[in-house]
Amino acid sequence: MFSISVRPRTLLTVLLGAVALVVGVSYALTFAVTAGGAQAHPVVWLAWLLGVDNERNVPAWFSTALLAAIALSCLEVARRLFAGRARWRWHWLALSAGFAYLSLDEMVGLHERLSELPVRAAVGPQNYAWVVVAAPLAVVAGLLFVRFLRALPRRVAALAVLAGALYVGGAAGMEVAGGLLLDAGADQEGLLLDSVQHVEEACEMAGAALFLHVVARVQQGVHPLRPAPVDVSADVPVARAAGVLGASVS
Repeated sequence: MFSISVRPRTLLTVLLGAVALVVGVSYALTFAVTAGGAQAHPVVWLAWLLGVDNERNVPAWFSTALLAAIALSCLEVARRLFAGRARWRWHWLALSAGFAYLSLDEMVGLHERLSELPVRAAVGPQNYAWVVVAAPLAVVAGLLFVRFLRALPRRVAALAVLAGALYVGGAAGMEVAGGLLLDAGADQEGLLLDSVQHVEEACEMAGAALFLHVVARVQQGVHPLRPAPVDVSADVPVARAAGVLGASVS
C-alpha cells in the first residue's frame, strides 16, 4: 500500500515549493505571451506545456499525481482501520474514493461536461454550470464529515478544513469570479482572467498539498485520531484494536 515515510513537514515544504514553482513559471510564460506579446514558437509552446490553465500538460499531470497520492494514502489509512475494525474506517475509504475521482477529473475534465447542463442559465451565460451542481454536494459532504473532523486533534482538523477551503474556494470560487468577469466584459484572452485562473490553480494545488500533509501526519501517528474511552477491563487484543491510529472500535 501507499505509506508515506517522509516527515510530514518536509513533505509539505517540498510540495508547496513545487506548487510555487509550477504556478510561477506558468504565470511568467503567460505574462510573456499575453502582456509581452511574445509570439516566438518556443515561447508559445512552453506556455502551453507549462501553463496551469491548459489540459494534458505538466501542471495537469502534477495535479493528477498529487490527488492520486492523496487517494492512495487515505486508502492505506482505511486499510489499517479495517484490519482492526476501528471507527472512521468508512470515512477514510470515502475520502480515498473522492480523491480518486478528483484525480480522474483533473486528467479527463469530467466537470467540464456539466457545463453543458441547462442549469447554466441559473448563474449567467458566462459562468460554469458545474459549480451549481458541485457546491451543494460539497456542503453535504462537509456536514457528513463534521463528527469525523471533531475526532481529530484541533490543529489537524483545522489544517484539514483549511485544505478543503483552499481547494473548494479555488475550484468553485475563482471559477465563479472568472465567470462574473466575463459577464462584465473582460477579455477572455486577457491578463486579468489569466491571473484569476492562476490563483484558482494555486489554491487547488496548495489545498491538495496541505491535505496530503494531514494524511501523512495521521499515517505516521504524529497526530493520531483522538481515541474514544476504552474499557480497561477489555481483552488486550480488543484494546489494541481500539488503538489502531488512535481510533475506537465501532
